[in-house]
Amino acid sequence: MARRTERPVTRQKSHGPSTAAACEACRRLKMRCIRPTASDGSHASTESCERCKRNNRTCAVPPQRPLGRRPGAVGRYQGLQKASRRMQAELRKARVSTNSTHEVANMSSGDGEALDHLLSIIQNSDSNGEDTSSNQPTEAKTPAEQVQPPPMTATRVSDTYIPTPHASREPVSNPLALLADASDAAPPSPPIEPGQGEPSPGPGIGWRLLHQPGYISLELNLSRDSLETGLDALFGPSREPYRLQYFRPADTSPPRDVGPDLDPVELALISMEEAYTLFPIYFARLHPFNGILDPMLHTADYVRSQSALLFTWILALTAQFDQGSAGIAKRLRLHGEKLSRHVHTCGYKSVEIVQGYYISLLSATPARTLSEERSWLYTMYAVGVASELGLDQVSRLHHDPSATYPYSASGDVTNNAVPRQSLAPGPANPVIGKPHGDASAYHSTEDPTYLQRLARNRERTWLRILLWERANSAACGRMNAFPETELTRNIESWWMHPLADSTDKHTCAFILLRCHLASLHVELRRQAAVPHTDANWASRLINTSLEPWLKTWLPPLDAGLPHCERLPTVHLYHVYIHNRLWTLSFALHASINGNRDISAIQMDCFEAAVHCCEVAVHDLRTFGEPLYCMLAPTWAMISYAAVLALKLFPHVHGSRPRYQIELLALLGQVALQLERAGTTPSHRLGIAALLGQHLLRILRAKAAGLGDAFPVAESTEMPFETRAHDPMVSTYNPLLTTVAMGTQGDLTGDGFADLLGELFGPGEIY
Repeated sequence: MARRTERPVTRQKSHGPSTAAACEACRRLKMRCIRPTASDGSHASTESCERCKRNNRTCAVPPQRPLGRRPGAVGRYQGLQKASRRMQAELRKARVSTNSTHEVANMSSGDGEALDHLLSIIQNSDSNGEDTSSNQPTEAKTPAEQVQPPPMTATRVSDTYIPTPHASREPVSNPLALLADASDAAPPSPPIEPGQGEPSPGPGIGWRLLHQPGYISLELNLSRDSLETGLDALFGPSREPYRLQYFRPADTSPPRDVGPDLDPVELALISMEEAYTLFPIYFARLHPFNGILDPMLHTADYVRSQSALLFTWILALTAQFDQGSAGIAKRLRLHGEKLSRHVHTCGYKSVEIVQGYYISLLSATPARTLSEERSWLYTMYAVGVASELGLDQVSRLHHDPSATYPYSASGDVTNNAVPRQSLAPGPANPVIGKPHGDASAYHSTEDPTYLQRLARNRERTWLRILLWERANSAACGRMNAFPETELTRNIESWWMHPLADSTDKHTCAFILLRCHLASLHVELRRQAAVPHTDANWASRLINTSLEPWLKTWLPPLDAGLPHCERLPTVHLYHVYIHNRLWTLSFALHASINGNRDISAIQMDCFEAAVHCCEVAVHDLRTFGEPLYCMLAPTWAMISYAAVLALKLFPHVHGSRPRYQIELLALLGQVALQLERAGTTPSHRLGIAALLGQHLLRILRAKAAGLGDAFPVAESTEMPFETRAHDPMVSTYNPLLTTVAMGTQGDLTGDGFADLLGELFGPGEIY
């Protein structure tokens, strides 16, 4: 005994090698912690590591823990408790073995009684200890009442399954959902046991069941042997299971694109003070055109806690349109492009990710070359995520604010409805619904108003991403049908909700316009195959079909309203005239293929294209920089109208070059306005500038025939006097970046059509 006490205790003296301990941030990231060495050569430096210095955060090094086991440490369980737990562990191992059922079922009664006796002794000793401490009497329980072992056979599992009315809320027309529900409700099959796989002599159970009267015949054209084989498979031994978790429901809290390696604030790309400054600018300038967010919900703290992709792209695009944010615009844009690739590669799925892709696609900077454009890839991914999350379903929260999950109009729960618990403030989302400048305000997850805002946020996201995808599909002439859901069928009154945003009215107008265009597209295709006595049948049909929508959603503008209040309506009118031009061009294409007289349709298309160009020049000169936030499809359609007018002019007014002087003057002004819109502020390069450059090259090639009478200047720069007195003109010269944008080569012919085709898909430009 004396020898045991003299044994030295080595725990306090055992130290690891003299290496630098990693800080908490590096341990969490599982990255190497690089810290400068102290002056005495040791690693006990008090300076921050390189990663913490770079991210401007505190470098906390936890104290080292001594190696080895603490002297006198014992296990958690002792005596009979330890022996009982070992026996239970052995029984659990036997249960999952190949012959587990027979081993447990054939356990002798003596072994079972001994185990129950041990368990009763343990629980009685525990209860006695509790009585001693609390001096309260306890009722004596039998071992059967104290220990309720889990069910061991398939029969007992099936007895505990009780279907509920809410066990399956998926519609009957969803095949995979019904299969998943049936898979979850099915009890586990017993495993194969030795000797069970061998066929038994004599007739099987399938033969015996089919020869018993009482079942209903379905008049199947199958042999009796095939039916017997099917029944034998049901009652025979099950095969080795594989991928049993295939239909496992998704996690209620799926991983999000947040963290120190994704957050631009943690990466020191921007500070929260700058973010608080840029968010109001976004909702004042870009939100009237984007219309996918809720200003009362999407505050800087809330968005940051939900998605780094959405948070970064909001800041990046706002910095591009802000005169004083040139220093952070480029690094935020590069970080946003990195996050777009990272989110797509990792497969993150959330409502905020769909919103982040939508915002990034509408006003993003063009890629260096056409081959590097990923807009179509991200569009398809965003639409797929929105469909998988069930954003196209009407939320039941509009009618039942006490509902825990978003429901569809028929009462069916959506596939990935977010429970209230995942919306509560916590470590993952510390601030929800905090208004600008108010760090103490929080939204309660029990607040019906807040839950309805979340429901409308889902519906608004689906409507906007659907509009973006349908517009691109229609522009390339591939798919023109508009999907009809419960949400789109009742869209007329969706914007009248008490919690509706000011942009929701225009969202409804866009959806209804797209629905009218889908039905009009079918009617035009039918009418193009029929001879008409009226040469202007196409324009009359289009005007008659769109006139109700025009009267309802585009009333005459009040000239007394401020420009900021007139901008959404101006943008809506641009979308209307562009879609009318697109519909006329479709009728022209159908008439050309049908060998019809197309002179009248050519005139209608030409006049519509010229009207689009005239309105664009007028509005851009009138409203100036606030209108430069229009979306990428709007700039592309303006360029399309200019190219279409240029190509249709010889068929309408003749091919003499001098006839085109006024048209070239109009289109030249269009090109200048596009270039100016894409380079304001000077640190920004938008798609409008790229389109304006290529349009200007096309016009200069067309004007080459007028060189004798009207020599064309070599420089495309505006006069210095005009630039000096116009604050909207950028000093940035995008023509100096031809290498970066990859615009080498002649785009005066089909190259411009290829450019529009890359933006909207492989469509045809007439």
